[in-house]
Amino acid sequence: MTTTTVAPPLPEAAMKPSALAQLGRDAAYLLTGLPLAVLSFTLLVTGLSTGVGLLITIIGLPILVLTLELGKVLALVERWRVEQVTGQPVTAAYRPPTQGGGWLRHWWDRLRDTQAWLDALHGMLILPLAAVTWSIAVTWVAGTVGGLTYWIWGRSLPDDDTSTTLSELLDLPWPEWVTQLLIGLAFAATMVPVLRGCTWAQTTFASSLLGNRHVAQLQERIADLTEQRTAAATAEVDSLRRLERDLHDGPQQRLVRLQMDLAAAERRLASDDGAAAAQIVTEARTQTADALAELRALTRGIAPPILADRGLAAALTALAGRSTVPTRVELSLPQRYAVPVETAAYFVASEALTNVAKHSGATAATLRAWAADGRLAVEVVDDGVGGASAAKGHGLAGLADRVAALDGSLGVESPDGGPTTVRAVIPCG
Repeated sequence: MTTTTVAPPLPEAAMKPSALAQLGRDAAYLLTGLPLAVLSFTLLVTGLSTGVGLLITIIGLPILVLTLELGKVLALVERWRVEQVTGQPVTAAYRPPTQGGGWLRHWWDRLRDTQAWLDALHGMLILPLAAVTWSIAVTWVAGTVGGLTYWIWGRSLPDDDTSTTLSELLDLPWPEWVTQLLIGLAFAATMVPVLRGCTWAQTTFASSLLGNRHVAQLQERIADLTEQRTAAATAEVDSLRRLERDLHDGPQQRLVRLQMDLAAAERRLASDDGAAAAQIVTEARTQTADALAELRALTRGIAPPILADRGLAAALTALAGRSTVPTRVELSLPQRYAVPVETAAYFVASEALTNVAKHSGATAATLRAWAADGRLAVEVVDDGVGGASAAKGHGLAGLADRVAALDGSLGVESPDGGPTTVRAVIPCG
């Protein structure tokens, strides 16, 4: 047995840095910001301008790609800096690379990455802001340190008639070290809010470009839609292959047999053997009836007319009535839903009941369907032997792809010995 120990949460005072530590982080962030901004501005402007200027040749494309990759590295450094000073991670959603294709396709995917261009934009636009915040930070740090320590280093200044102190210039009634001390205290008293404000401005600007939430959501949505499109295509191909296999193994074989029987009947009639011809025709009628029954069974799994005419509730009720395993129906479907949603729900129920009849060894099943919170749920429960799986290579894998194509999910709970629960949840709002 494994025992998991959960560490108690750290006290809030231990999680947040002290005011002095935060002041040191703010100062370090601002003072190192300008050199990094100058470096990123120089490299990115040079690389992008060179790449755009040489786009007329093949050389411009790799230069642009390399410049964007360099922008990613500089953005990674800035994200780390922002996280160190704010304590909040800045995450980015880059475009996933396309599988396959040559180097040209790979480079084109790099150029279509929205976040990569936002990284480059930050590296170029941060320079003016960093120059302002750096100047303010240097002024406040120098004013604080210089004013508070003037009484130490001020003694080494030359004392002659050509120099005028600030106290003398302002005609103040106290010595220069008092004036400098007051200036240092003023800078020290306002240093925390001033540096905090400069840090907030620079980190907010960085987070808006380097960790843009809307871009991340868009990238995630694109990835989800790509997966759904792939799942839909896979489900469609699997359905067509299964239909082709069923037609080949069932009705097609019976029709071939029917053709052979009719040819044999013609020969019997030509030889005046009416009794044998009649027997062959009777067998041919049986073959025709069996072929029609198999065709009807195949069309039920595609789109039964009752689903289009009377809706999902009636179609599921009819489906349960045709099941070879006694099936109880529990429905709560107050309205009609979109055709793809109803078709997918029906297909899930049909395949699940087919698996119950063929593989589960169950004596009873329950078919449930309900709608709540903008989602339609279909569930089939049986008391069979269990062992069902929706993994690739199993019969339920196609159902998972079909449901995923509609942004839904398929869950299978089937421990050894049963019971088995197959549940699909599909957005319908």
